[in-house]
Amino acid sequence: MANNRQIETLGVSYLTTFINRHSLLQTYFDSNDKTPVWDGEIHVLKTSSEKRSEIFGKVPVQIKATRQQKNKLKSFSLDISDLELYSKNGGVVLFVVWLSEDGDLRNIYYKSLPPLSIKKLIKKSNLKNKTTSNKKLSVQIHELDEQKLYPMLVDFITNSRKQYSFINVDGISVEDISDDSNLKFYYYGQEKGEIFNYQEENDLFIYYKDPLTGIEVPLENTIKVVETYEETDLIITIGNTIFQNVKRHRFPDGSVQLHFGEGFKMSFDVKKKQFTFNYTRPNMLSKAIKCTQALQELGKFGYCKLNGNTIELDEQSILDITSRDLETEIEELIQISNFMENMGIQKEVDLTYFDKQSLRNLNILNLGLILKKKVALNYNESKLLHLRIANIHIITLYDFETDNIGTMIDIFTETPWCRRGEDSSYISIFEVLEPNDWLKIDNCDFDSVIASYQILVDNQLKYEGANNTILKIVVAADKAEDVSRSELLLNWAQFLSDWNLKYSKNYEMAIINDLQIKSRVRKLNSKEMEILSNILVNSNDNYELCFGSSVLLKSKPQADLFWNKLDNDTKESYKDFPIYTLYMKLS
Repeated sequence: MANNRQIETLGVSYLTTFINRHSLLQTYFDSNDKTPVWDGEIHVLKTSSEKRSEIFGKVPVQIKATRQQKNKLKSFSLDISDLELYSKNGGVVLFVVWLSEDGDLRNIYYKSLPPLSIKKLIKKSNLKNKTTSNKKLSVQIHELDEQKLYPMLVDFITNSRKQYSFINVDGISVEDISDDSNLKFYYYGQEKGEIFNYQEENDLFIYYKDPLTGIEVPLENTIKVVETYEETDLIITIGNTIFQNVKRHRFPDGSVQLHFGEGFKMSFDVKKKQFTFNYTRPNMLSKAIKCTQALQELGKFGYCKLNGNTIELDEQSILDITSRDLETEIEELIQISNFMENMGIQKEVDLTYFDKQSLRNLNILNLGLILKKKVALNYNESKLLHLRIANIHIITLYDFETDNIGTMIDIFTETPWCRRGEDSSYISIFEVLEPNDWLKIDNCDFDSVIASYQILVDNQLKYEGANNTILKIVVAADKAEDVSRSELLLNWAQFLSDWNLKYSKNYEMAIINDLQIKSRVRKLNSKEMEILSNILVNSNDNYELCFGSSVLLKSKPQADLFWNKLDNDTKESYKDFPIYTLYMKLS
């Protein structure tokens, strides 16, 4: 009967032969088992070359040989002290060589154990065995074949390198990072669907890219991939509609779906030997129209074409399509689209938010603004209305006439005259809009906003300028969570500020407002800083101008000085101004 040393030697020999059959792998194993923990290493090559530069990495291994009399091996016990040592040194790949009583090879098993896999195993073991002090830990092992070997070793090296520096620090979980964080995971495989089998035997780790350092930090959480997709060059034609953005989705059960048009899913039923279709209307209006029209054609013709090859629908799929009132559905979608086009609204309508109130608002606005008919609303005075259609926000004027009847006025095409009161100065109607209105409005034609101020100048009317409106738009820009919306609002504010610099009655304040817009977009230049310094020097008796100039000059001591000179009422009002936002950021 062979002793333990002979068994280990046989195991190393069988494993060496198995691994060295791969042209990109080289074994450096100790056959006499003198090493206390590690049994050598595997060199993983990029190409079959002897050059050092072609070595992708080295994998430390632990080799165990066993003659256990079982039908199949599922796990193998390792000393926890050994695992802790492996973890601190980059991990290990365990190989278990299963021999017969006669010393013949029965099978080879493996387990990839990068640092965080070991950490997870030990943590799980500690939770299970709180009352006992086990010195060994059972590790699940898996059958090894030639196809698994190289990808598994490459992935081990990748994860080991990325986890090595973080093994002794407190772990970070998915819950600790923001939802918009950049996350990655690494997997080296040959076939598209291999990852589903791979993850049943190996941990998939995710890495968080620190935005400040650019370093990829491993998270303690592991993941399971439930679906993958890939771009294809397939073309699907339904009637006259062509879909080129076809994506192939794969699932753990081996099934495959083709997704196209953001509404269609096509799969093949192997048992029935037929294609099945599933349709969900896209949320975006333009795509919903295109896909619903295509669905109508699909029901009419009963087939589509995949790269020119005809694919016929089964009877049930055709019945499911033709039983829907698609004609009415398309008419309703086109009505929304036509209204948005007539209003000059380019923002895409998200039908997720289209509810009963949206439908009511659509009908009212279409009746009053497009068809130019009188509308009956429950108001007994004229007022600005802020109406929502799905995710589109529209501001319009309701001009009350009598008995809750009035007309709708598009303030961007029929800009009305406004006064603060009798014998008072004229104002643009857009002075009435508050920051939240500017933040949400989607039917804005900003040329009309400029024109509403210019008309005051052209008619030599008494007016004060556009400073208040500019401030409200900048406040809205500061509130905007969407970067593109913030940029749009600042562009609007800048357009109005350009006009304001020509016609404002309070030129110094107009300059400060102009420069606080620019400061949100870029760093102020030396000439602009000089202008602010001159305002500061020449306006000692105007604490508001001095405060604004000091903030934009980023001089906190001076800003504090003039802030403290303002009266309490002015201070309170300034807390709603955008210059105060900049003031609070000074250090």
